[in-house]
Amino acid sequence: MEMEEDIKSLMDYVQMARRQKFLIILPIILLSMLSVAVALVLPAVYRSEATILIEQQHIPVSLIQSTVVSFADERIRQIEQRVMTIDNVNKIINKYGLYKEQRKERSQTALAEAFRANSELNLVTANVVGRGRGGKATLAFKLAFNDKDPLISQKIANEMVTLYLSANVENRTERAADTTKFLEDEAQKFKIEIQKTENKIAEYKEANRDSLPELLSVNVASISRVENNLQQLTLQEKMLRERRIRIRSHLNSTSANIITASTVDGGGAENFSALNAQYQYLLGKYSESHPDVRAVKRKMDSLPQSGVGTLQSTSTANNPVYLQLKNEQTIAEIELQNIYKQRTKLRETLEELELRVSQTHQVERGYHNLMRDLDSQKHKYKELKAKSLDAKLSQSLEEEQKAEKFSLIEPARVPRKPVKPNRFKILVMGFALSVVVGLGLGYLAEMLDGSLRGYKSLERLTGVEPLVVIPYIKIQTDIDNTKKNIRRLIIISSLLLIGAVVAVHFWYQPLDMIWFKVLNRLNMF
Repeated sequence: MEMEEDIKSLMDYVQMARRQKFLIILPIILLSMLSVAVALVLPAVYRSEATILIEQQHIPVSLIQSTVVSFADERIRQIEQRVMTIDNVNKIINKYGLYKEQRKERSQTALAEAFRANSELNLVTANVVGRGRGGKATLAFKLAFNDKDPLISQKIANEMVTLYLSANVENRTERAADTTKFLEDEAQKFKIEIQKTENKIAEYKEANRDSLPELLSVNVASISRVENNLQQLTLQEKMLRERRIRIRSHLNSTSANIITASTVDGGGAENFSALNAQYQYLLGKYSESHPDVRAVKRKMDSLPQSGVGTLQSTSTANNPVYLQLKNEQTIAEIELQNIYKQRTKLRETLEELELRVSQTHQVERGYHNLMRDLDSQKHKYKELKAKSLDAKLSQSLEEEQKAEKFSLIEPARVPRKPVKPNRFKILVMGFALSVVVGLGLGYLAEMLDGSLRGYKSLERLTGVEPLVVIPYIKIQTDIDNTKKNIRRLIIISSLLLIGAVVAVHFWYQPLDMIWFKVLNRLNMF
């Protein structure tokens, strides 16, 4: 029963609205007038927009590959950061006289932020099969600027287009030049390293010139020749030794002088000569320390030497045969000494050659390491030189703008209609808000009012149903007041409706066009 008693009918709400009519109508009128004022007072903002197309490389990529490999959207964002610096933005602000009133109070950074807030950059993307990165490709982008003056918005939009196009060319050319310079510098570094390695190889070959791998066959042949020479010397030595033995044997049996019996004791001389011949014979076969040689030497020393010594000291050899044998003995001794010297030199040479051969493998290992480093450096140098030439072609491609570039396909034009504010939307939303606020205030006032309205309220309060319900009896004064209020409401509503229509159709379109024409005329002067 309580739920049924709390339910209000449509007539109850009508009665509530009638009782709180002034509290409802007054906010509606005030807020509607406020929305009209806001729609009329807000300045018009014009938006000028330009479209820039991203053109692909004209020359086939298979012929010349560009060194600028970043994606278009990334490069556009980088260009935006370079163009929208505080210095560049303030140059544009000063050039076109923007924010004259704010310059006294705001810093250059704040002015630049305001300029950035009024500028827009929007990427135009499309789904492209086979491109990766989610299948999205940036085909173009749009630059726009918002300002109260349509001419200023158009000029600044074109200024931004010029800056973006120039920055793109500068950025791509700079990247290509940096790539070329980097490759050339790296190639120069490898060239220096090649020269250093070649110097190391030359020093290494000089330090090991006798043990180089290419001299191994020469050294082996030299060892063979030296060994052959040593064998020949051994044969010559053997022959000379045998010859010396024969000469000594002949000398022992040949008298050095032609003597008579009156000059010397024959027996003593004959014994001494025999021992001397035996001594010379043994000395040709053995050394002086041999027992047989020493025994004969002792016998010779035990013979009387007076006659012999007198004979040798007072006379010289005059036997031609003896002298010839003696000369041959001397020559043989000299040849033996030469053989000894040659053998010593050949053995030294042989040791040196064997040392060279033994070191050849170690030298070859170090030599091959240096040559491997040199070949690797030369290969890398050739590769860098080839890349450097390709980078120069790419740089020329960028400088002549034959690679990917930005092309202006839709320049910024002078806008004819403002993009904001949307005055019609403001009016509609303001009126709707005023109605909601008015009804809300009326309902709130009704809820806070403790008065009893109608017999049902009295019945809920007393718990007794009234016997008779007497309706409100209107007198003529009430009727006249009601008519007056209705006429006033109609007049006010008509005025508000006419004002809204005038604001939408007169201010929103014609006034903007009139203002645009005035500015255009002023700009012509």
